[in-house]
Amino acid sequence: MFEVFLSNAAQKSLKNLDKRIVERAKKALLTLKTSPLPIKEYDIKKLSGEKDTYRLRISRYRIVYDIDWDNKAVTVIKIDKRDEKTYSYHK
Repeated sequence: MFEVFLSNAAQKSLKNLDKRIVERAKKALLTLKTSPLPIKEYDIKKLSGEKDTYRLRISRYRIVYDIDWDNKAVTVIKIDKRDEKTYSYHK
């Protein structure tokens, strides 16, 4: 079982999303607890140039997250609508 942490930016984004998207995002975050790479359920892609950073697709929105395999932790970096700025962030 993995622990899921949300960055401040991810928490803020989650509060401002449409209710339907929030429900789908919460379901996805619960899935990450048991399987940090739920490839069958969601469109998961590894971000190029990053070690253990992935994106999960929910409709037009993306959840960008890091996996810490040693500590069994998933850190959600951001939840954002897909555009040219979606994958730019600072760790």
